[in-house]
Order: sequence, then structure tokens, then C-alpha cells
Amino acid sequence: MDQYKLKLIALTYGSNGSILMTPTNVSQLKTPKINVIDTIGAGDSFTATMAMEFVKGESLAKVHQKAVEVSSFVCQSNGAMPDYNNLKT
Repeated sequence: MDQYKLKLIALTYGSNGSILMTPTNVSQLKTPKINVIDTIGAGDSFTATMAMEFVKGESLAKVHQKAVEVSSFVCQSNGAMPDYNNLKT
């Protein structure tokens, strides 16, 4: 992180969870047990949500939780672009 002046690192392990790290904090979450329909778009939705929440200045825990919720929603939908109006977060 120091060498490249990174502010945030994400490691995702699919059904095995994910970790977010900043220079001063770490958040680790398990992947929720859901009915997976399609995983296309899950990583992109996780990354996009993570970036948006981080830029808004949310806590690392909130950034991580929201990213997991959105990517889980995508996995429970057909295709990479589900109707986000149905997302309950």
C-alpha cells in the first residue's frame, strides 16, 4: 500500500468471503448464503459499489457491507444488469 500510495485494497474469494483493507483498517466478511442464479456481474457490482461508497467517505465496514449486499443481489438475478429498483438495502 505504501509503495503505490493505495488507499484501498479488495480481495474477493467468491463464496469464501472478502476482505477490504485501508492503511489503517481491515474489514472481513463472509459471503451470505443465497440462492445463486447467475454470477455474471457480481465482481463488477462489488467493485463499483465499493468505489462509490468509499469515495462518499463511508466507514470501511459500511463500504464493505454495501458491496456485499449489491453483489449478492446481482447473483440472485439473471444477467449482469438486474433491475436495481428491486434492491433492498
